[in-house]
Amino acid sequence: MSIDRITALLEKLTSNTCTWQEKKELFTLIESVDDPQLKAVLEAAWLQYNQPVHNLSDYSSRVILDNILQRKQPIRVLFIQKWRAAAVAAAAALLIGISIYKFTGTPSATKEPIASVSDIKAPVTHKATITLSNGQQVPADSISAHQLVMQGQTKVVRLANGEIVYQPQGQHDEILLNTLTNPKGSQVTSITLSDGSRVWLNAGTSLTYPVAFSGRERKVTVSGEAYFEVAAAGDHKIPFSVNIKTNQRDSSLVTVLGTHFNIKAYEDEADTRVTLLQGSVQVDHQQQGLRIVPGQQATYADGQKINVSTPSTDDVVAWKEGLFAYQNNSIAQVLRDAARWYDIDVVYAGKVPGDTFTGEIPRTATLTELLQILQMSRVHFRLEGRRLTVLN
Repeated sequence: MSIDRITALLEKLTSNTCTWQEKKELFTLIESVDDPQLKAVLEAAWLQYNQPVHNLSDYSSRVILDNILQRKQPIRVLFIQKWRAAAVAAAAALLIGISIYKFTGTPSATKEPIASVSDIKAPVTHKATITLSNGQQVPADSISAHQLVMQGQTKVVRLANGEIVYQPQGQHDEILLNTLTNPKGSQVTSITLSDGSRVWLNAGTSLTYPVAFSGRERKVTVSGEAYFEVAAAGDHKIPFSVNIKTNQRDSSLVTVLGTHFNIKAYEDEADTRVTLLQGSVQVDHQQQGLRIVPGQQATYADGQKINVSTPSTDDVVAWKEGLFAYQNNSIAQVLRDAARWYDIDVVYAGKVPGDTFTGEIPRTATLTELLQILQMSRVHFRLEGRRLTVLN
């Protein structure tokens, strides 16, 4: 195994000339190197990229690198961008697509810990509850695998993987509504509706739906963030409608036939985002109507027109795949997502920072591990119990 080869590949990586095959080779080589050797190579590449044009002092460069290298589990971090983007430009190129490892060496003795008492781990259990048509609340995990709960003529089954499935057994004389609520601090939960449509609910999300669809419509109501894979109706003519409801904004309606799409509509978000991955979606809001195509995202808020953009759909649904993923999102946005995932309260000691973050962090990371990455943008935190204070 050649250290020279690793160095050459890192040079290509930092100059954006590294092919996919070369990146794969680099990752393989990195895994085979002893930590002290790998540390020397990474530092050499870091110092090589850290040219005066980036306006980053040797001290700042070392602090950022030390923060990164204190990590045990591999994390892919692309870069953190300040309003003064030059302040972290050196961090950007080196970290694109690289797994970061824990090395020998101890943290600085002057580094103040984020958590004053204890860290907060990522959720490891489902805390979802089902509110039945009679108002009874049933913890989803309290239903043993394959155990049945009857709602009219519909069986409610929990599969071994935790997914809730509604299986209609006959006609319903009346519409019975159930609500699946996935609270903050809970793992993503999923449900298969009576028509075969599947829905994944992020933390802090609720979905209200009939136990069995009937007539000429399929309609549900969602608040929070959910990913839908809508089953085509038997005659391909019965639309599937999602009423998006928050206390902060007027409701809106998304209408589809068979399609895959993501809705993000939390009460603490300034806007609603509907992102289409497959099929076709009609978005109606405040007397506006707009049809989007795969790859497009409709964004809207009260009193504003619907805007259409083309974000990375992989980033939009990364939460479903176990990742925090961002492209130039504000630190405030990242912290709102973290607040729901870790079930914490976020307060600001001063102004809300204008920093942005681009990168991927596993949602299995502890809260402190996530905050250590964000601190590379020179935003600092103090965690006391479940209260996170942003210090600058």
